Amino acid sequence: MLVFQFSKVSGLFEIKGTSAPVADRRGYFRPPVDITFLDGTFVIKMDLPGAVPDDLTIHAGDFEISIFGTIHLPDSQGPCRLMERPTGDFLRTLAFPMRIAPDKVTAAMSNGVLEIAVPAVDLDRDPTRIEIKLMDAD
Repeated sequence: MLVFQFSKVSGLFEIKGTSAPVADRRGYFRPPVDITFLDGTFVIKMDLPGAVPDDLTIHAGDFEISIFGTIHLPDSQGPCRLMERPTGDFLRTLAFPMRIAPDKVTAAMSNGVLEIAVPAVDLDRDPTRIEIKLMDAD
């Protein structure tokens, strides 16, 4: 799986290497997502109020994406009487019904919403015909 992390230099999520999928999912909360599919691209929108890009990591494989991160507890001005907004570590793994192109995944964050564009590999197109050249022919 490819690993994407936020770069302060470019301001973008960039490929940082590879890793194995995470097996232990206990202790994580699951942020809500919306997924749409248009023109061969899955678009994932994930609500992450209070998260900063530096605390997020995205792993992309051939058929799934995992988003890891931490939302820190906000500073409190007094004792908390009700807490409904989730904080702590989160993990969301999303499986796709077709092969995706992990090296073409892009991600951006704005106003607490992480948006990830995941291009699908075009499996329905006709195979490319490769011409075979005869070498050393008489």
